[in-house]
Amino acid sequence: MQYTETDREVLLETWMSYKAKMRVTQIEMAKKLGMSQLAFSDVLRGQKPLEHGFVSQFCQFIGVDPVLTLPSLREQVGGVLPGTVTLKNTYIVDGNIKNVRYSGNQIIVEYEHQVPAC
Repeated sequence: MQYTETDREVLLETWMSYKAKMRVTQIEMAKKLGMSQLAFSDVLRGQKPLEHGFVSQFCQFIGVDPVLTLPSLREQVGGVLPGTVTLKNTYIVDGNIKNVRYSGNQIIVEYEHQVPAC
């Protein structure tokens, strides 16, 4: 499988987003992948070619499907990303929920939390 420059750019963008959200360093990810931080950086910057093993392992660690993520793989299987998808999130709050409402893309959860007596 020959990965494209666009695939590499998508992986880099995916990594930057994951790194920011999960507060993971390049060193930590490189260790998980069994490589040095420099080698990891070289692959993402295009100094070294993308290899199937790296792509598979990397995508597995960050929880993305390479077929849905990488344009060249989507083209191979003839896939098109859907216009919309339905996602579900579950939250646990420390108390009893009293009210839930939404405004635009924000969900507001009001809940009652018991504060222990001093």
